[in-house]
Amino acid sequence: MRTLAAALLISLVSSALAADALPYRYWPRFPRPHVVLRVPFVPDHEEAMTFETAAGLADRACLHGSSDAMVLEDLGSGPYQRWSDAMLALVRPRTTPPMDTWALVADLKHRGIIKGYILFRYDANNRPWHGDGPIDESANVATSLAPIFSAVAVSEKFAPRADALGLPMLLDARDRTEQWCLDQYGAKFSRRVVMTADPKSRVARSMGVALDAFVVSHPGPTYEAALARCEPDSPVLGWGCGGEDVQTKASTRWGLFQTATNWCHDLPVLSTEQIGDTIPHAAVTSPRAGLTLADLRWESGVHYATFIMSDGDNVQWLMGNFTGGGEGSSFYDSPARGRFPFGWTINYPNLAQLCPYALADIFAHATPTDDFVVYGNGYMYPDLFGQARQGIDTLALHARRLGEYMRFGGLHTLAYNLQKWDGPAAIAAYATLARNIPTLDGIFTVQYYPYSAGEGRILWTSRGGPDDLDIPIVSCAACIWANTGRPRDNTPAATAARLNSSPTGGPTWSDANFTFVMSHCWSRFHDTHGDPSLTAEDGADQNSTTPDTPRGLLPTQWTVDRLGPTVRVVTPREMLLLVRLHLRTRQTLTAFAHDVRASFGDHPSPAATSLISRALSLLPSVHDGDESGRECFTLLRTAAHLPH
Repeated sequence: MRTLAAALLISLVSSALAADALPYRYWPRFPRPHVVLRVPFVPDHEEAMTFETAAGLADRACLHGSSDAMVLEDLGSGPYQRWSDAMLALVRPRTTPPMDTWALVADLKHRGIIKGYILFRYDANNRPWHGDGPIDESANVATSLAPIFSAVAVSEKFAPRADALGLPMLLDARDRTEQWCLDQYGAKFSRRVVMTADPKSRVARSMGVALDAFVVSHPGPTYEAALARCEPDSPVLGWGCGGEDVQTKASTRWGLFQTATNWCHDLPVLSTEQIGDTIPHAAVTSPRAGLTLADLRWESGVHYATFIMSDGDNVQWLMGNFTGGGEGSSFYDSPARGRFPFGWTINYPNLAQLCPYALADIFAHATPTDDFVVYGNGYMYPDLFGQARQGIDTLALHARRLGEYMRFGGLHTLAYNLQKWDGPAAIAAYATLARNIPTLDGIFTVQYYPYSAGEGRILWTSRGGPDDLDIPIVSCAACIWANTGRPRDNTPAATAARLNSSPTGGPTWSDANFTFVMSHCWSRFHDTHGDPSLTAEDGADQNSTTPDTPRGLLPTQWTVDRLGPTVRVVTPREMLLLVRLHLRTRQTLTAFAHDVRASFGDHPSPAATSLISRALSLLPSVHDGDESGRECFTLLRTAAHLPH
């Protein structure tokens, strides 16, 4: 099997690159290092605070041009091994023999990058990762100040190791708070990123240090102040402590988006490349980019269903267990993948910058039934986005930048989580997204609680501009989600029963003929081996890892296996095209006729000309929501498949 690194190199040579009109970068492109300092995985979070801040200082020096060395933590196996192998094959730096944390610190001290250390108290409070409870903030203070002092963060336990290296203690942060840090040094922190982090967790801090990010642990006045000082439409690195909705509402209101990068490793050294330049355009273009109406059929007596996996706004998952490791077989490495049409939500813009190797790998291994839905530009609520800012349409700015990435990646489908999916603010947000994303075919929407609040209803907004097409907003009708007790969150068997009893389209068509099902990626179900009971699959231990309680794609396959002949499973993009075809028939066929005619250029064949002319003559008699457009569609589809 050809490696990802080899595939990228071959593609780089063979592809014509679109180096102009490259998408906006939220994250800086780090210079390619001439030297990579290799450190084996540091499992101890307390020691790894020192490693992360040391790596961040080295990466920062490279970013600012004062050094040619960056740091790579060798994870040893799994997806990160693939990403680091691909990076090393493409960049071809000199690599050092493996060294431990303290050898790295000594090396960077010798290079003049590390001047001393900041003493902190490791947070030993007994609370779950990223959970509520007592928090010692000093690790975050030390991380924030590391680039300002050119110092590594060192806990009380490891202070003797730093002293033995001859490093002076430049600051004692043990009784300092994040608010004190922001008050004293706020002017020195970046305004293009803020980092949220549990002081117990070391992961992703190297990127925070490299970017001069202020680090805050939990929602509250300090968090609000940190968000407010950032430029609109900036990313939040990491993930903080406390409730998901409290964290995400605050960042959304200030016009920032969460990237869920809290378990990411090696972000700076994986961020040296540019899609469309050193990463070939073809490698990061969706394999479904060329789909058109001509690839579909006009059917009657069927109910259309599409399944979409949740949580693809989560960068750390996409870089990690999504594609391999301990849980890859539940998701993109699932044996069920390729057996039925399915939609994977992905955070395309952030992955394209932070780890384009992962993005290229996902696309390179796609099956013909895999489709890709852009889960926004991270975790944010469009109906709240930028509400706390005055004088700027933050969502329009966000949408234009997101549109650049969707155009570049050949992506046409969005998914979003909203606080109130059909409220006035949501309606305005859909219009803003449609006006600013020219390639948009439609939006799949869930509500924060419950996901299926829309019950499958379809709203419409206008794209505006020359074509002024109507864009569908399809709400979630059902979820494959365990143990919630909510009426539309069901087992695979119950979801299949719902679909099998759903109305079919033709001779009339309505919202009720289309169902969007969200597959909750973290829900485990009992494998009942086809038991017809609608409830037997429920009640699984959600913390189990046994083979008889799988999660991810396999429960969706159980659903599909139970579907009757009237239910047609399609990809998300096919669903949107079919919704437009059957519910906005005349408008859709008019645009289809224009596209088919344009595809032949100045000299269409007589056969194509005849078919298109006959289709155009039928358009005045076409109505929305019935079978009157069938013959027109068939003529245009036939013309589209003629030789060009």
